[in-house]
Amino acid sequence: MQENFPRFNKSQSIWNLEWKYYKENEKAIVLVGASPRLSEDVNKLKELDDNFRIICANSSLKFLLRHGIKPDYCICIDSDHVDIPQHLDIDRDDITLLASTVVWGKVLDNWKGPIYYLPYYSDDKELKLKVRRKLGKAVPSGGNSITGALYIASIIFGSKTIIFVGNEYCFDKVKDYYADKETAKQEKMFTRYPIIDINGKQRWIQPAHYIYAIWTEKICGDLSPPGYFIDTSFGVLGKDNSVIHVMELSEAIKKVKKAFIDAKRLNETKSEIGRLKILQELRPKDEPSQVYRYNVSEHRERILQLARS
Repeated sequence: MQENFPRFNKSQSIWNLEWKYYKENEKAIVLVGASPRLSEDVNKLKELDDNFRIICANSSLKFLLRHGIKPDYCICIDSDHVDIPQHLDIDRDDITLLASTVVWGKVLDNWKGPIYYLPYYSDDKELKLKVRRKLGKAVPSGGNSITGALYIASIIFGSKTIIFVGNEYCFDKVKDYYADKETAKQEKMFTRYPIIDINGKQRWIQPAHYIYAIWTEKICGDLSPPGYFIDTSFGVLGKDNSVIHVMELSEAIKKVKKAFIDAKRLNETKSEIGRLKILQELRPKDEPSQVYRYNVSEHRERILQLARS
């Protein structure tokens, strides 16, 4: 962080993007990891329209590009000088990098697109104050790229709909750890535990993955409502948490597209009677809907409470 400090300036703080996808400019955010499930779902991402934005982990960036998918953002929180440069050495300027303040400096110098920094704080009090003055309050990462992306998408961008893709947090065997490669040489698999995934299949998990899954489910629980969270990875997310709705990616995209269409109908209807008629049409007869959000004022107030906290 000390070495990177001359690279920082206020105009590149992630907090300049606060509320980017809230209210009038609402978008659903798709968080793309690099687990084996991504190889099954990557082409389905071509079904996304302008109602969606993609944040991918650095480890999935090249895989997406090879399949014709351009993410809007790539997040990188690691400083590893061996693996990280191999992920981010792309020759294009139309993808925004969301980089922590400890990312390997040469990667930052070589990145051709926009960069926004996620301020981490050092234990060194003087450095902590300097970073805060330059980039604003700290952004917690949660330990991995996708938990960091979840914080950015929900708390900073203000998006209320999040879809997880390629985030199994478990694996069949080490060589299937990623969608397109084995684990990096420096990622030693010292301890693995058996775990049952959401489909009842026995898989393997590392302690760090287990912690990431717990953190992710806790965040989703704290933000629901108004947040609506969907997992399409079929790993461990949503297994023990009812606020994460598990479904196939194509189904998730279809439902979210319809929700945006219905929201547009509501927003364009001027009379209260007309709005109530549409709401009655959308509301299931026998059970409360998990897809449509009716109380917009409550929704906005909850987001504002979260922002203030």
